[in-house]
Amino acid sequence: MRHLRTTLALIFGALATLPLVAQQSRKSPHETVSAVFGDWHTGNRITVTYGRPYTKDPKTGAPRVIWGGLVKWDQADRLGADEATTLIVQKPVMIGEALVPAGVYTLYTIPSQSGTSKLAISTSVGKWGVPVDETHDLARVNLKKEALDTPVDQLTISIETDASGTGSLKIKWEKTQFSVALKVPEPQISFPQASPATTLKQRIGATDIEVVYSRPSAKGRVMLGGNNPYGQVWRTGANSATRISFSTPVSVEGSHLDAGTYELFTIPNKDQWTIIFQKAGDQWGAYAYDPKNDVLRVTATPVALAEPVETFTIEFNDFRPDSATLDLVWEHTRVPVKLGFDVVGALVPKIEAAMAGSGKKPYFPSAMFYLDNNLDLAKAEGWMDAAIAEQPNAYYMIYRKALIQAKRGDKAGAEATARHSIELASKDTGPARDEYLRLNEALIASLK
Repeated sequence: MRHLRTTLALIFGALATLPLVAQQSRKSPHETVSAVFGDWHTGNRITVTYGRPYTKDPKTGAPRVIWGGLVKWDQADRLGADEATTLIVQKPVMIGEALVPAGVYTLYTIPSQSGTSKLAISTSVGKWGVPVDETHDLARVNLKKEALDTPVDQLTISIETDASGTGSLKIKWEKTQFSVALKVPEPQISFPQASPATTLKQRIGATDIEVVYSRPSAKGRVMLGGNNPYGQVWRTGANSATRISFSTPVSVEGSHLDAGTYELFTIPNKDQWTIIFQKAGDQWGAYAYDPKNDVLRVTATPVALAEPVETFTIEFNDFRPDSATLDLVWEHTRVPVKLGFDVVGALVPKIEAAMAGSGKKPYFPSAMFYLDNNLDLAKAEGWMDAAIAEQPNAYYMIYRKALIQAKRGDKAGAEATARHSIELASKDTGPARDEYLRLNEALIASLK
């Protein structure tokens, strides 16, 4: 009884969201059908509430053609009348091949005369039946279509179950029946992974890098040179071959590598490792490795570690805007692989295009980028002036203009600008005040 009260509360809660005028304009009787999969008290109750239109026109009493007439072929139909048909499941259930979590849903159909008819399960609830909302589909499942010997005058939805925990949802009207299997999903057991899968994401400069790999542990074994023999191709992890993606072209140990996704293989040796980037092919391990698919091979020199690392680790270190190190770490070994990035080549055309275009311009970050990369300093100073004009009291910007002037060799201008920054910072009561007083004083001292 508790389950039934819960079910009805959910139904009434969904229907209560409808406008009152809509609830009062029903032209077809409404019905709730319900069935329990499993034990009556602890099983999974599935409930459908729907309006039941008749074959005959409710205004004239004239018979109507339902399938292909009132209900168009290959078009979304509300499956009933008045309010949208509501499905409530108390526990997850398989409807056809779709796993539907516990919750409240709307059902509608896409019937087909010659193709495969579909039942749609939508997360948009509490609506009038038309128009059908196709933007919130959780799933669409195939319906089996069969001819009925005896016509059914009124739309009928039924839920049938058996002792094995399976059953079906059936839709009958006129001389057609649609049906879909219902099943309680098998319990899933989540076993611990011997080598957990890991996704590592890192942005370096203007490049996004993603590494997907599984992390084996030594567990008292000798791995490098033992379980993973020297001189043999290794998947650089466990399970599926390790995948690495770059959003821009990079250099690896000084060699060019295009943007893209690769499988990362290695050949470990005591004094030198071969690092291999191969076309991504969804390989399991390195069993099907074929050198003809190699895109790039480079070498790297391993470094001995004083303290052992139990679990294989891939990480990025030694960050610079245009470089970093990809470290392969396990047991007493770290293999640093040097990566380079053409940040200037990637960003300068975009900066110049932004400055030449319309709309708000990135004056401050562009000036800083040109300063940091020793590019056109006159242009950088002009952009910094434009940024300061937008925020005249931004003493942190004014300090950086002084840095640009100092780098250009304009010592007098740099000192005057730094003193102006000090003047503005002195009036501030925020936490950055003391830092910028110190930075400006240090800059002035360096100009002497």
